[in-house]
Amino acid sequence: MSGWRKCDSCAGRWWDFSWPHCQCRAWEGSVSPTFSSRPSYPRVVFLTWAVSLTLCVAPCPSPEPKVVFAKEQPAHRELQAEVGASATLSCEVAQAQTEVTWYKDGKKLSSSSKVRVEAVGCTRRLVVQHVGQTEAGEYSCEAGGQRLSFHLHVTGQYFGDAE
Repeated sequence: MSGWRKCDSCAGRWWDFSWPHCQCRAWEGSVSPTFSSRPSYPRVVFLTWAVSLTLCVAPCPSPEPKVVFAKEQPAHRELQAEVGASATLSCEVAQAQTEVTWYKDGKKLSSSSKVRVEAVGCTRRLVVQHVGQTEAGEYSCEAGGQRLSFHLHVTGQYFGDAE
């Protein structure tokens, strides 16, 4: 039988085979009920049925990893900004409706007076305004279990209350 293999762990009665997107198992054998002699029956009766059973089930599909980010961009980028200037971190998503979440040092960011989150077409941006030393660190853009990371270096003179 093409595509069939005997299932050794099933006492030789089960056969495994596969069709596209389907795992199948067939059982070959016979069932023999026996009726014993009783006073109302003059003799022993043996009945035998040939039984064949095929069970096909679709396996749980292993999810294909969904493409979230456009492929032309590096997974990690180093960025530099001057104290007091704005820093823009950006990434390209594969589909315009993809929502991303921005993080700094593992903490979720949202739009504020210091940080602006933008989405235009397939471009996602995090604009950090008036950067100071506290804005230096690791940033990430995450969607669909995938991540792009950025390291922001802040350069220039820092005078305590300049932020």
